[in-house]
Amino acid sequence: MKILAIESSCDEFSISILEDGKILSNVISSQIEQHVDFGGVVPELAARLHLENLSWVIKVALESTSIKIEEIDYVAYTEKPGLIGSLIIGKLVAETISQYIQKPLMPLHHIEGHIYGALIDNEFAYPVLAMVVSGGHTQIEVVRSANDFEVIGSTLDDAIGECYDKVARVMGLGYPGGPKIDKLAKEGNHFAFNLPIPKNDESYDFSYSGLKTAIINIIHNLKQKGEQVPIADIAASFQYAATKIIEKKLEKAIKQYNPRTLTVAGGVSANREVRRIILELGEKFNIDNTFVPKMEYCTDNGAMIAKLAYEKIKSNN
Repeated sequence: MKILAIESSCDEFSISILEDGKILSNVISSQIEQHVDFGGVVPELAARLHLENLSWVIKVALESTSIKIEEIDYVAYTEKPGLIGSLIIGKLVAETISQYIQKPLMPLHHIEGHIYGALIDNEFAYPVLAMVVSGGHTQIEVVRSANDFEVIGSTLDDAIGECYDKVARVMGLGYPGGPKIDKLAKEGNHFAFNLPIPKNDESYDFSYSGLKTAIINIIHNLKQKGEQVPIADIAASFQYAATKIIEKKLEKAIKQYNPRTLTVAGGVSANREVRRIILELGEKFNIDNTFVPKMEYCTDNGAMIAKLAYEKIKSNN
């Protein structure tokens, strides 16, 4: 079984080729440098750049394998959620290829793809407890099969990645903020500032707007007093508060749902502290099947969509 998969939900345009469960190619056209000056992703620019780059992405994805496009059995693409203009580009490319080779089209869910990106080079034992952390989402999902996803908690306002970017902007670190704060946090004291643990209750929901506001107020107050802003300490204190609530809510979910697999997915799954929390919780609760995705599968990529498509086809047969 050969699958061509397209991911175009935001500022990456990616195509992956998968054969019998194995990723043969995963080509990504990233636009981070083009969006840096704007402090975030500009939707219209992202869609325009997808149009400019899609030809070479398709060409390289196919040429890096021994597979011809006529040999593809399924064409998968990200249908939702994401930036509407970017999604439309991916859909049009997928529909064009599907019609050209007369093979089935599979519209798939972006977040489900992220979760199955963690499955690449690993195996799921169901049920799976997945912590989804990205620029647009923060949620906990219980996955019972490739066709059975239950969201048990999600963010009520800012997603964790969005919060990282907004805090980094106030700190003068620029975009993207997550990796920069994560790196700085290694050098700081996370007890330097007593920040509120966001949405610290018995629910599985998240809220990061209050934590973002607390950091902004600290920085503004220091500047008004003419005091030096200890960037590393602020980064460490922020990261501790932002991830501590993930640890607490995941621990509660583990006790309630008794998962056989524990994992994390989404762009923020590259975060050092988030990865540590997942692995330590797995060890604490003796969940042998605990793993984090490879760094190359953390951000948006076609391989995660290809893997999701493959697992759905398998479960339906």
